[in-house]
Amino acid sequence: MNKPLLLAAIWLSPLMLYAHETAGWEHTNPTNKTMVMTNKEMVVTTSKPTDEDKGRRRFTLSGYVKDRNGEPLINATVYDLTTRQGTMTNAYGHFSLTLTEGNHEIRCSYVGYKTLTDAVTLTANRNYDITLQNDAELTEVVVTTDLNSPLLKTQTGKLSLSQKDIMTEYALMSSPDVIKTLQRTSGVAEGMELTSGLYVHGGNNDENLFLLDGTPLYHTNHTLGLFSSFNVDVVKNVDFYKSGFPAHYGGRLSSVTDVRTADGDLYHTHGSYRIGLLDGSVHLEGPLRKGKTSYNIGIRRSWLDLLTRPAFAIINSRRDNEDKVSMAYFFHDMNLKLTNIFNERSRMSLSVYSGEDRLDAKDEWGDHRDDNGYGEYDIYKNSFHWGNFNAALDWNYQFSPKLFANFTAFYTHNRSSVSSSDEWTVRRSDGKDQLTTTSHGYRSAIDDIGYRAAFDYRPTPRHHILFGQEYTYHRFQPQTFNRFDGYQGGREEKGDTIAIHSHNKNIAHQVTLYAEDEMTLNERWSVNGGLNVDLFSISGKTFSTLSPRLSMKFQPSDRLSFKASYTLMSQFVHKIANSFLDLPTDYWVPTTARLHPMRAWQLAAGAYLKPNAHWLLTLEGYYKHSSHILQYASWAGLEPPAANWDYMVMEGEGRSYGVELDADYTIANLALHGSYTLSWAEKKFDDFHNDWYYDKFDNRHRLTLSGRWNITKKISAFAAWTFHTGNRMTVPTQYIGLPTVPAQIGGGITFTSPDDNLLNFAYEQPNNVVLPAYHRLDLGIDFRHTTKKGHERIWNISLYNAYCHLNSLWVRVKVNSENKIMIKNNAFIPVIPSFSYTVKF
Repeated sequence: MNKPLLLAAIWLSPLMLYAHETAGWEHTNPTNKTMVMTNKEMVVTTSKPTDEDKGRRRFTLSGYVKDRNGEPLINATVYDLTTRQGTMTNAYGHFSLTLTEGNHEIRCSYVGYKTLTDAVTLTANRNYDITLQNDAELTEVVVTTDLNSPLLKTQTGKLSLSQKDIMTEYALMSSPDVIKTLQRTSGVAEGMELTSGLYVHGGNNDENLFLLDGTPLYHTNHTLGLFSSFNVDVVKNVDFYKSGFPAHYGGRLSSVTDVRTADGDLYHTHGSYRIGLLDGSVHLEGPLRKGKTSYNIGIRRSWLDLLTRPAFAIINSRRDNEDKVSMAYFFHDMNLKLTNIFNERSRMSLSVYSGEDRLDAKDEWGDHRDDNGYGEYDIYKNSFHWGNFNAALDWNYQFSPKLFANFTAFYTHNRSSVSSSDEWTVRRSDGKDQLTTTSHGYRSAIDDIGYRAAFDYRPTPRHHILFGQEYTYHRFQPQTFNRFDGYQGGREEKGDTIAIHSHNKNIAHQVTLYAEDEMTLNERWSVNGGLNVDLFSISGKTFSTLSPRLSMKFQPSDRLSFKASYTLMSQFVHKIANSFLDLPTDYWVPTTARLHPMRAWQLAAGAYLKPNAHWLLTLEGYYKHSSHILQYASWAGLEPPAANWDYMVMEGEGRSYGVELDADYTIANLALHGSYTLSWAEKKFDDFHNDWYYDKFDNRHRLTLSGRWNITKKISAFAAWTFHTGNRMTVPTQYIGLPTVPAQIGGGITFTSPDDNLLNFAYEQPNNVVLPAYHRLDLGIDFRHTTKKGHERIWNISLYNAYCHLNSLWVRVKVNSENKIMIKNNAFIPVIPSFSYTVKF
């Protein structure tokens, strides 16, 4: 099928389904009768329809699962105890379940909420919204197993986190962090210490797809990686995939992090404010029209610049002609979401994100040499600026009880700029001042504008079909370069000026089509199969990729399952960087006509066991192979060229494989988690090294142990211990002394001393040395108090690296007096205490 016919089929399919099913649409109100279940463990299985069921009419129960504030719940389980068939809510809290005519007992559960069971009689299609009550308001906690559990879902390598999972009692100088939570996951390396890096299954940091309410986020960190860009005050749910990617995701090789923000309370106005060691935040949500329109807004800002600016001003005011130095850094981000419910079938939301980092530094120097007015003055300035702006307009519409659709218009803007200037003034007594000005700067940006049409069709409980289409207009401006050199002599002298300006822009068009079907074959087997198709056009050349996806689950018993998956991923954008830190000198560039899109296929398989209500054990293995990955061939600066960057890189391969073991133990007031990873990560660039070599973050063994303990109703604690084999470094194995050469000294010729000879180091292979093992303990504790007015106050104290183990950051290589190569280990980061004070109202 050619492209026009395929696009027409996708757009017409919901209309055909709508015409076929509209005749069965009927609106009825759900019964108010409910029954709350007591402490039980629920293990969900499916069964074949009986002969009696086959002869009966079938109707569809559909609606939203939400909490008492009207917030839709993602990945909630809706299960019919009568026919033993169930489904999960999608990313918008919507579900659809087709059942036989008659009486049914519907059970709905969501982690952290009270399980609800209701008797429902189906005589026609029925709209049925379910409201769950938070267990924090109940005296009884119900433990259930839901369809999103690793035991029951079909995909391998998926982790779902609610806001409660992320809001631990530990925070590093800020609020708890989404990416630092994911760093505790098996199969994930954090990269350099303190940063929010994510190196999944041997992939690079730019091989991770981050979605914020469905739109790509290119820059995901603040403060050079110390904090991530996700404000947990507004985050509702995070779905993280490291293998078994469904077909509706694409564009990156290694992982997908799908972050969804909360819609906002439809009935009550409430919020919080917090001040921490480096930043503060304000969060507010509530109704604009009760029960119909809501808002949710969260703002974070670092506040140290509010102290450093006046502090430097006071210090500099006490100096006469000495050096005057000032420096200020701040970051901020803002999330805004507006949601409006038109009716039970239609709703719309606007999601906006803005984030910015800015670092400004200034150095002024002056020198008076005599009393005649002669002097020299120098002003040097540096400015770094980077950030994102994202906006998405979503319209959810339920065409029929079985067909749900979401239409999105989105805009993404990523920017970074670096500038410096130097003004040197020489003042002379005759008034003929000399001014020399040098300025340098560049900026880069990427703009994405597009739309997405996503359809969710559930013809029966045994089929969950997702299909859709997306178009993105990419505009890459990887580098706009400016340089100015000016000289102005006295009043009568003619100035000398040199100005250089360069501009680079690439336009690309990307069309994505996908379709997948989650099929329950019988009570033992389920399959998720799909296909992702990409067309990427740039500079007159079009790349097309087919990426099939397949996941299978076999469940021999209620407490044991086995899964396997195969995925093929494509990536058309690349992050140009010469550092493992998140710097404003990094920028994104597209695949060009002379390079191939990056590709990676991955096999994963695992066993999942829930021996009782408290334990969950998972064992997964994977093998991933990447092709056409990129690495710089020769450029060593922090500002690599953008105009011809594709001539500065070389293509290579990557492979990684390993085994991951996770264990969870949960009781009423205690949750323990342990993960162990045994892995290998290798790269091969023929132009660089003629064989496979280990990646910098090839951590052979990785172990993480964490626990949360509700000591009392007012005190809760968190601890996490991390251990992994050290990162790798490239060090020389031998050196060659250069020969002595003649030098011109004092009008004659002499030879330099052999002690002054330069050394030429020789390297056998990259990353040939493993740094010492890394380990640290993080601790956090919350103290809670509720005032007479019902406001909750939270004092948090956290310790990073609690027992102050100095972990290696890098090594320094030199030759000692005995002509031996010496390696000096450098480790600096000690225990870091943090605190925060939060008020919820």
